[in-house]
Amino acid sequence: MSMWRRQDEPKAQASSPEMTPPPPPPVLRVDGPVPPAALVPPPPPEPAASAGHLTISHTIRGEISGREDLYVDGEVEGKIHLEDAKIVIGPNGRVTADVEAREILVLGKVKGNLHGRDSVTIGRTGHVIGDVVTRYISVEDGAQVQGSLDVTRTEDTRVTPINDKAKAHYAD
Repeated sequence: MSMWRRQDEPKAQASSPEMTPPPPPPVLRVDGPVPPAALVPPPPPEPAASAGHLTISHTIRGEISGREDLYVDGEVEGKIHLEDAKIVIGPNGRVTADVEAREILVLGKVKGNLHGRDSVTIGRTGHVIGDVVTRYISVEDGAQVQGSLDVTRTEDTRVTPINDKAKAHYAD
């Protein structure tokens, strides 16, 4: 009878979840030389820069202010003031507001004045009805702008006159 017990004991241990051996690690088989990068696992993703996101399902009426970047792909009515930040009006963004920010990128529709302290970019899908004031502006082919543009640069960025030698060289 002791034989039966020995046979029963291993069966009970093998069926126990605590005693089940872990599965073997996967084996990588490669024909030919293996580049060193293939043996190193990819680094963990870096955290995204802090930025607020208003998606297509958001509608905001009122005033938005802050110091962090903002991505608007929803609807905003009122005023947007981002003192030292960038605002992106995404392709689904519908903004009826005056916008003040360090950088402004318009890919959607804006009805209101834009004041970009450093730059304003209107992408090919962008549509702006209002005045634009900035130091640097970029308007891509296909963009629509209705209003005045005031591109005022500081004295540091003014174009210097060409000296006489340069004029003579280009005249040849």
